[in-house]
Amino acid sequence: MTSEPELYQSDIEVPYNDFEKTVFRRAAWFEQQGDGYFKEQVTAPQTIGYSLSDSPVGLLAWIYEKLHFWTDDYKWEDDEGMCST
Repeated sequence: MTSEPELYQSDIEVPYNDFEKTVFRRAAWFEQQGDGYFKEQVTAPQTIGYSLSDSPVGLLAWIYEKLHFWTDDYKWEDDEGMCST
């Protein structure tokens, strides 16, 4: 804010459009709800590794959670997260 006063002034004068507001809301949500793995890795990096390497169910849960949050409201069925042969 104080290191770039002209940029700060332009942010005040030009209102954000609806898309930008949506992006800011999503970023705020992710900062509060979606970066748990990052926080865990910062404090105890090996913790999630044990779960992912020792437990197939832990790995499946991790993959399913990522598919759910990274695909923008796609309605996953329970069996879509698993491989079928």
